Order: sequence, then structure tokens, then C-alpha cells
Amino acid sequence: MKMLINKKLLYTGVVCILMSGTNLLAKSATSTDVLVDAETIKAISQDLAKNYFYIQQGIQTSSAKKGLKKDMITLDDTIRKLQISATTKDKGVVEFMFFSVDELKSTIKEDFSAENGGLILDYTETLLEGSESIAKHNKGKTESMLGVVEEMAFLLERATKYYIAFRAGYTDAVNITQAELAVKKFEILLTKVQAHTYPGPLTTGPIKKLSKYWPVSKNFYLGIKKSELPTIVFISTKHMKSALDKLIEYHKKNN
Repeated sequence: MKMLINKKLLYTGVVCILMSGTNLLAKSATSTDVLVDAETIKAISQDLAKNYFYIQQGIQTSSAKKGLKKDMITLDDTIRKLQISATTKDKGVVEFMFFSVDELKSTIKEDFSAENGGLILDYTETLLEGSESIAKHNKGKTESMLGVVEEMAFLLERATKYYIAFRAGYTDAVNITQAELAVKKFEILLTKVQAHTYPGPLTTGPIKKLSKYWPVSKNFYLGIKKSELPTIVFISTKHMKSALDKLIEYHKKNN
């Protein structure tokens, strides 16, 4: 009888140890997943507003509508994942992000007005702030190249958002400053990417495309007050984002 009790105790102890190890692994995996999801929302928050204002102005409407639909689906899926995997500390932020998404859905369905356009900017900034807060809690101490290219994708969409929002009448100085700041940060990170050693196909493909497009494109973003050539801005952003997506995919596989 004593032997049986000892075996039971031993079995219970082993199970506890195994479960503890599993929980630690799950926690580690969750932290990584949360960071990926937060970075996704960060970029989408900007892309969504960009597509909204392009549709509102009747420029690149077909592509912008497809982009907006994709943004909303990805946003829904990603926030639901965050709701499950986020730490207790971040749960409140995620819930507020849910509220912002619901408001976005409602506002997008309504006819455009100056007030509704302002709400789109406000709600997407709320999503940005929430995702940045969550990302900060889950980032490591060192900056990875994956983080660099993800930040570049975000900055690109942010500059375009404020460019097209200015054209839609949202001309306050803060928006101009944010666009200029996004351009400045993008250029700094681009030098890091250009200095990084990539395989041949990436050097002659995405890196070459970014190096070629950026010097010309940045002048369009910085010319926000003129708001000229919105179609060129939309297309150049699309090409550079495509190049960055390839680099993001590469770094995710080799991170």
C-alpha cells in the first residue's frame, strides 16, 4: 500500500513537472505570437486609413477597395488571436482595440463626411497606439532585422496615409509632421537594410527595388502640401510594400 502511494506521488510529481515545462514553452510561444500580431495590426491600421481616403477621392478605387476589405478581415482575425494570447496586462488594451474595430466597421459603411474621415484617423491611431503598447511589452532587448523591415512597412503606409488624408482636407500641422517623421525614419532604416548581407536574389530583387524607388518616392511624400500625383504615390507605395513583404518573409524564416 505504501509503495502504491509513493508511485502515485511520483506520477503526480512527474505530471506537474511536465505540465510546468509545457506552460513555459506555451508562454514563450505566446510572447512571440503576440509580437507578430501586434506588428501586423500596427501596419494595417495605417493601410486601412490610406485605402479609405483613396476610395473617398475616387483614386485607384478598385485596388483600394480590395485592400480595405482585406485589411478588415485581417484586423478581425488578428485581434481575436490577440484576445486569446495576450497577457493579462494587455487584455484591457485588446478590448479597447475591439471597440475601435467595431466603430471602424460602422463608420466605413456610412457616407463620407468630414466628421467620419476624422473618426477613421482617430480609430486607426487608437489601434496603432494599442498595438505599439503590446509590442513594447513583448519585444526583446535587441532590434532584429525582422523588426527593422516590419517597421519600414508600417512607416511607408503611415506616410501614404497622411499624404492622401491631407489631400482629403485633413491639413493640420500634426499630420504634416507625422508624415515627415515617417519619411525620415524610413530612410534611416533603409540604410540598415542596404548594409545588411542578403542572398543574391534578394539583393538584385527587393533591395534594388527599394533603393530605386525610394529616392524619387520620398519627394512625393514630402510634397504633402501640394498633394500632386496621388496615383503615382499609391503605386510606388504598393511596389515598395511588395519588396518589404519579401524581406519580411525571408527574416521570418531565418530569424
